[in-house]
Amino acid sequence: MTVGTMVFAQDVLDEEEGGTETLKAPKRKTAADTNPTINIQGMVTDQATKQPLAGVRLQVLNDNRYAAMTDANGKFTMKVPTFATALFVQAPNHLSQQVAIIANDEKQMVKITMLSDVFSPMYENGTEYTAKNSFASNGNGLTIDEELGIKLGADVRAIMHSGNIEQGAAMFIRGINSINANAQPLVIIDGVEIDMQRNRASIHQGDIFNMLTTISPEDIDKVTVVKNATALYGARGANGVILIDTKRGHSMATRIDAKIGVGTTLIPSTPTMMNASQYRSFAVEQLGTIKEVQEANANANVQLDFKFLNDNPEGYYYHMYHNDTDWKDYVYRNALTHNYSINVQGGDDVGMYNLSVAYIQTMKNVKESSFDRVNVRFNTDISLLSNFTTKFDMSFSRTNTNLFDDGIAEDLTSGTVTSPTFLSWIKSPLLYPYQYNKNINGFTSLLSEADDLYAPLGSTNSIANPLAIIQNGSGERKNRNENTFFNVALQPTYEFNSNLKLTSLFSYYLNRNSQAYYRPNLGLPSFYIEGLGTVYSKTASLFAKETNIISNTHIDWQKKYGAHDVAVTGGFRFTYFSYDSADLATQYSNKGESDKNPQLGVSQSDFVEIKGADDVWKNMQWYASGDYNYMNKYFATVSLLAEANSRFGENASGAVKAFGTKWAIFPSVQLGWVITNEKWFPKNSDINYLRINAGFDMSGNDDISNYAARTSFSAVRYNYTEIGMQLTNVGNDEIKWETTKKWNFGVQANMLDNRLGVNFNYFIHNTDDLLTLKTFTTPVGGINNYWSNDGSVRNTGYELALTGKPVSTKDWKLEVGASIGHYKNEVTALANGDYATSVYGDKNILTAVGHSVGEFYGYQTANHVFASTVEAAAAGKEHVNSEGKTTTNLYMIDEAGHKVDFVAGDTHFIDQNGDGEINEQDKVIIGNPNPDVYGNIFATLNWKRFTLNVGFNYSIGNDIYNYKRSILNSGSTLYNQQVAEIAHWRYEGQITELPRLCYGDPMGNNRFSDRWIEDGSYLRLKTLSLTYQIPIPESWQSWLQGLSVWGECRNLFTITRYTGDDPELSVSNHQLYQGIDGGNIAQGRSFTFGVKVNL
Repeated sequence: MTVGTMVFAQDVLDEEEGGTETLKAPKRKTAADTNPTINIQGMVTDQATKQPLAGVRLQVLNDNRYAAMTDANGKFTMKVPTFATALFVQAPNHLSQQVAIIANDEKQMVKITMLSDVFSPMYENGTEYTAKNSFASNGNGLTIDEELGIKLGADVRAIMHSGNIEQGAAMFIRGINSINANAQPLVIIDGVEIDMQRNRASIHQGDIFNMLTTISPEDIDKVTVVKNATALYGARGANGVILIDTKRGHSMATRIDAKIGVGTTLIPSTPTMMNASQYRSFAVEQLGTIKEVQEANANANVQLDFKFLNDNPEGYYYHMYHNDTDWKDYVYRNALTHNYSINVQGGDDVGMYNLSVAYIQTMKNVKESSFDRVNVRFNTDISLLSNFTTKFDMSFSRTNTNLFDDGIAEDLTSGTVTSPTFLSWIKSPLLYPYQYNKNINGFTSLLSEADDLYAPLGSTNSIANPLAIIQNGSGERKNRNENTFFNVALQPTYEFNSNLKLTSLFSYYLNRNSQAYYRPNLGLPSFYIEGLGTVYSKTASLFAKETNIISNTHIDWQKKYGAHDVAVTGGFRFTYFSYDSADLATQYSNKGESDKNPQLGVSQSDFVEIKGADDVWKNMQWYASGDYNYMNKYFATVSLLAEANSRFGENASGAVKAFGTKWAIFPSVQLGWVITNEKWFPKNSDINYLRINAGFDMSGNDDISNYAARTSFSAVRYNYTEIGMQLTNVGNDEIKWETTKKWNFGVQANMLDNRLGVNFNYFIHNTDDLLTLKTFTTPVGGINNYWSNDGSVRNTGYELALTGKPVSTKDWKLEVGASIGHYKNEVTALANGDYATSVYGDKNILTAVGHSVGEFYGYQTANHVFASTVEAAAAGKEHVNSEGKTTTNLYMIDEAGHKVDFVAGDTHFIDQNGDGEINEQDKVIIGNPNPDVYGNIFATLNWKRFTLNVGFNYSIGNDIYNYKRSILNSGSTLYNQQVAEIAHWRYEGQITELPRLCYGDPMGNNRFSDRWIEDGSYLRLKTLSLTYQIPIPESWQSWLQGLSVWGECRNLFTITRYTGDDPELSVSNHQLYQGIDGGNIAQGRSFTFGVKVNL
């Protein structure tokens, strides 16, 4: 199987963790050795001390029949076949390595220098990380995807969704291969394919479900990223594959590892908002732009009573409206985290086991919100007979999240604002969270209601009390998300002989998700919903259950014929997914409902909405793969997979019809050449290892509705009273998978006694038959679109990783490295031509041939607003405006069809077509969320018993749409604004980038434009850790194997020009939502300290 770039089987013997076990003599095969042999000799030394190494094990690469060990002087003599071109060398506390030799040359002297195993491995199968080097390091990572973002650099572009770490990251491998379907990698844990449920919605705004939260990073043994040669994963492999192997037992001696970590996450960066004085000035000026206020001021008989403008200290309302409240103090907190784990492994000749138990609890940065998880995993390897073994694995995980709405809604007119974080920014600082009692001349412990600061203007400007949401919205059965995951797997293997074996994997997992939502009565304004009426509180619940059954049976045959090594695999895989859910939402019109013990039942509700899903998806795959290796120099891997899938239409084009169904065919060919193993290549030179890989493969993407190929109906409630049926989908029996064709070329080299490593890969991905919505010429039963295959996307790019070991002495060891990734994404064909999608804006994400997926499409602006009337009058063409005057200003057409001029203080939009009117025709590409380059930088310094790790990640050239700033710097509402809004235009001749205040923004000064597009480039110190291995007294060593203490900092600092809170953000898993700051909570600095004990 090809992993990362190109990998072929290597007979790498298992190493005990830490490399401290005594190496044993090889178990030689009993088959007679008929290959002609020669004797070679050499010497092995330690790179740091320059001293010879005794007890080093050497064998012919991929053939343990020819092996030897070094003597006390580090010398060896061994018999090798005449065609042997490389040795595999292994020693305790040192990195294993390959060493090239000259075939059929008895005169050669092989010189081998070995590095300490504190350095990272030299021969990575694509991108592999073992427990020792990453996930078992002294980190306090909450999720695997958080660790992937730190460790994998350019191999996986992992973008954390927010400061709610349990939400994980959006992950992309080698660009974006789809527009509408999933563009993130397939995840397989211990051979079990996991449905990541990336398209499943949460009932809480800003919450993103993450299946990887169900597994503890402490359970991870190895992570492998498969970037090409994904044909063997069929219609789910187009976006790459992440293989996760959990820990298994490797030692008969019982070993116990326990770890405790305690830490805190500081309050993250938040917008700097106006104080009371600044806001009062802003509010007074803004009120002057409101029509009702203007009319009242013009009529002496009408007075609008804005109580906050009454400055009489004796007034009844004075203390209610003359405060200086920083609402963030009532919403945010520093968050405490504690993490416990224990791992036990052991066994005997019959069976080996690994048992792990972990518990983590973290108080999140929003008050009364938290996350906790308990994990139990039990992996066993049992020898039933000498030729019959089995793996039996069980795992259980339960997570509980107390949460609230987060971020800013795409449509702020769709309902009451209920996100405490957003409310803490926009709530007037003139108000206070508690009620004032004039009788006691002070504030009480009673929470204040939604404000009536602008009551004369109606209730639409009333804003909720965020503290009321936090206090009354927390508790049992209120705002909660619980998830339970259970998996059991059995994998027996029967060996017919040393060359042939049969393996079957049978797996079942159950994932249950239960969510509860509660919007309190107290402290929130009422809200009018068309068709319902005025509502106050709301409850909602969602219960979902997913079951997965997998069967994967394959037969494996391998044989050596002298210099030829052949391996063949053939098998059948069956997968069954079932997902059903019930979603209940209720609205209440009774304001008197108690928040402390709310009646959360349907019977007490005024309006009820029930939805659900009952999805089943099945597929089966026949596959075959063959590996050929000649003299460890020339490699070839050929594979073929045929897949039948319940999502495919009966008449899917391009499919092969057989056995009564349609089959998708996915081939792969990968080639490799290890140049250093050529006889003519100089040995003992500065180049220790050089390999070239190239290949082609096809894989697919079936991420579409389970029933897109079929016409379907669903129940619907009309006017919230009558039940009926309506058409919801018009089936397309030609629907099929997206097809991605991948070309790859790679070079891997180790040089200078393996102290410098270089890994370079170039790739071309062409995706055809994009899953897309086509438009009916005439709507069918109210349906305008149907799923089809049309369009293409192309990704080209490269990945470069450099690793150096510049310092290697007895006491000091330093390793540094960096990676850089680049991809160019381009839409090459579309079904219905170019189009724009509304994402946190109005048709602001462009999908167009010749452009990248997700580009920002909007208006271009001048450097400043119109500073004066003269400047505004010189910008357009002559026309008659809405007032009947002939002007030369730029203008727009209002809802009544009138030409309204842009005047002094308005945003100066660029009239792209020169017609004098600012409209959709003037929109252009104004930004691109895809980076030019991205990757990581790391360094590891070892001094005696101390280990210092430093890890940076970076992204350069990507743009961010700062939606949050477009709300907090709009100057068009009565929301509190960022301090920067003070610099808005006020007088003739003022040079500023911020337009005049105008309630409701009738001129569209804040429409989607390059005002809100910022450079999202950043360099972040993602992790900094220090570990100390405490010396163990000799009298304790019989029961205590190791003791270490450690400290770690994350997100210590970020270098960026982005004005938002955090440039690393991903508001959704969907690729069209990338690069948008939706106001979700940012990542804060975290500090963790802990201890690890090895018994």
